[in-house]
Amino acid sequence: MLELFRFVFEVNFLIFPISAGWLSYRKIKGKDGGRALRMMISSGIMMLLAWTGVFMNETPEVRADYLHKVEIFFSAP
Repeated sequence: MLELFRFVFEVNFLIFPISAGWLSYRKIKGKDGGRALRMMISSGIMMLLAWTGVFMNETPEVRADYLHKVEIFFSAP
């Protein structure tokens, strides 16, 4: 199950910037966002869900190490 969540995260990690670039291009040309906006929002939501799935399926040691790294990152001045 962990590998499935990682695969979904990696795929959406590629789709998100592509759709954001496509959305920017369409907005620069004066067109509506349409499909690019929907794709960007849905891939962002899927990335968050997949990241949560990866986090929940990791071992407690890896999870604690990850939380410690996040805590250090946000506490740095």
